[in-house]
Amino acid sequence: MHILVVELDGCEASLPATLCPAIMLFVRGGGCIENADESRTESPRFFLRGPTMMPMHVHYQTNTLTVSVCLRPGMLNQATGLNANDIADGYVTMDKLVDQEKLYAFLQSLENEQEIDRIVSLFQDFLLEILDHQKKSSIGAAFLAAHKKIFFPLLDLSDYFGIGQRQLERRVRDAFGVTLRDVRRIVRFGQSLPSLIKPDVAWGDLTQIAQDTGYYDQAHMHREYLELAGIAPAQLRQKINGQDPAYWIYRIAAQDFYDLFLSVE
Repeated sequence: MHILVVELDGCEASLPATLCPAIMLFVRGGGCIENADESRTESPRFFLRGPTMMPMHVHYQTNTLTVSVCLRPGMLNQATGLNANDIADGYVTMDKLVDQEKLYAFLQSLENEQEIDRIVSLFQDFLLEILDHQKKSSIGAAFLAAHKKIFFPLLDLSDYFGIGQRQLERRVRDAFGVTLRDVRRIVRFGQSLPSLIKPDVAWGDLTQIAQDTGYYDQAHMHREYLELAGIAPAQLRQKINGQDPAYWIYRIAAQDFYDLFLSVE
């Protein structure tokens, strides 16, 4: 996906669950992830984060600059040789994935570099060198191509892909890092968000949005938002429309945002 450059000056960020693995580099500064017990875990400087079914709250240092890129859901194995299931809800530092000399040379090239365009160019060149970005057949690529069928019954999906139901479930978990059920939960969440944050949406519209996007009812949508975004739908809408800086991720380009959740058009 597109390279994302963000300057985070001593602020916080609330990030939703996502199927997209991401490669993230702190060019300067750093961040700490807030744990469930309110303790904090310092983030490594350069790492590959796996897909996650849990929201994250991150605290960034003053004068932090990050450069990151998300891999499309299901494409981690082709890009890196890793199964998404092996790093789901976790991460691996880049020194475990990349030749040490290449990594050192890249990081040295960023020393004292101030121009954003130059930083992005160096980051992109490094990714093109270390990742497999050629088009190939895989279950992840097949799911992206057949994304409109994501809510088909399991039997129909296995027939479509020409494999057994158990094999399909296993291959989905290897490719996406989560079960087919959770893939569907993430997709449903991503589908509902654009309608939820429209300026003219009223409280009474939430029930209709829930029904239109595959939830059983508004209570079902409420529970899933708490689990995937860490906040109820109505409160999330207020945060986004109120320009709360912690929710900046929800205001990136529409297609890039949809792709975080394996968009179903």
